Amino acid sequence: MNKKILFNSIWMVSEKIVSIFGLFFVTSFVAKYVGPYIYGEIAYVSSLFQITLVIAQLGSDVIIFKRLSKNKISGIRLLKTTVPIRIFIYSLVSIPIVILNFDINSHTINYFIIASFFACLFSSLDVYSIYYNVRLESKKNAMINVVGLVISLIIRWVIAYFKLPAETLSIPIVVTTLIPFILRSIMFNRMENDGVNINRRKVFKYSRYLLLTGMTFVISAVSVAIYTRLSIWFLDYFYGKSYVGIFSIAVSLASSWSFVLLAIITSSFPQIFSENKDLEAIRKAGNLGRVILVISIFIIIFIYLIGGYLLQLLYGEKYSSSFEPLIILSISTMVSSLGVISSRFIAKYSGYSYLAKKTIVVLFLSACFNYYSVKYYGMQGAAWATLATELFSLTVLNYFFKHGIVFKVHKNILFRTSSKVS
Repeated sequence: MNKKILFNSIWMVSEKIVSIFGLFFVTSFVAKYVGPYIYGEIAYVSSLFQITLVIAQLGSDVIIFKRLSKNKISGIRLLKTTVPIRIFIYSLVSIPIVILNFDINSHTINYFIIASFFACLFSSLDVYSIYYNVRLESKKNAMINVVGLVISLIIRWVIAYFKLPAETLSIPIVVTTLIPFILRSIMFNRMENDGVNINRRKVFKYSRYLLLTGMTFVISAVSVAIYTRLSIWFLDYFYGKSYVGIFSIAVSLASSWSFVLLAIITSSFPQIFSENKDLEAIRKAGNLGRVILVISIFIIIFIYLIGGYLLQLLYGEKYSSSFEPLIILSISTMVSSLGVISSRFIAKYSGYSYLAKKTIVVLFLSACFNYYSVKYYGMQGAAWATLATELFSLTVLNYFFKHGIVFKVHKNILFRTSSKVS
């Protein structure tokens, strides 16, 4: 890993350190104040709009990332084209969800529904972060995100400290994505636009490309978004929102360190995308996977040793039952991160159709695992179902692509090769 990639990863990680601080000292304070039920309401509503966010993105994040890696001007044009498309699709999908979930008997959940609607809208429109990640300029992304996050955390802390109504938590939900979107939009249009214009003919050309390529890829993205949230929906169905709140704490803590892995993966993949030799691409992806594996093992051991103590200290007795799911989900985070490498490696070879078909199968498996496991084993079952789904997604279901090229990457992770990959 060269110095530029390393420093870019460090900036991406530094941004998330603030998130970790917020999770441990502010979110835990808020969770204690509102209790598992209201915290579960927030988690449930957020999970719904995160699906519409993925649909609005139309699978274009990876497409734009890949295009920017190869051609900056063409990538910027593609980036600009996606904004109005995202607004239209997000509104089309999200407004019915707002209407269907609006509850005249619960003003609290209605506030969270509206807040989540706008928060995910701003997040879907913030395409400029992709540009800075590709250009290895995550310093700019980090500084902007930290501003929004710190303001949001301060508002959350004030609400919990002064015991303001739970509905006021809708304010920081929106602020978290609104401020970074505004700041990044201003910075990009003033400094990074490079005078790149796009005429109507090219708008049609890029829109058509995004829709044709994206519609294939969005099936994959939406399937992933759904199967990763099925455990929350089944827990709500069988046990109620208090269980969702407790399980959500385990999910948050178990995935809180994934930013380290994702930062390394995101910073490393431009080199893999631009590599023309298959053997060299396999070697680089294998080296990346090995780094992810080693880091993950150390973090999982650390969580196992102190996770129970942290839960008791920060969240209190009401959330103590999330410890066992926390350990299982931490292993799932490692497997999922290795899956990101595999999926992006498949995307390098334009395997969008394969990913779409694969994730439909994964969605079906996840539904089966979660229904049985959650119904009979509760939160522990939800965690085991998540891990089983990620394992199938990472391994067997990837090995049919391009004569087992992903298997060669996995083999290279475990058995390092210097020049030849058999």
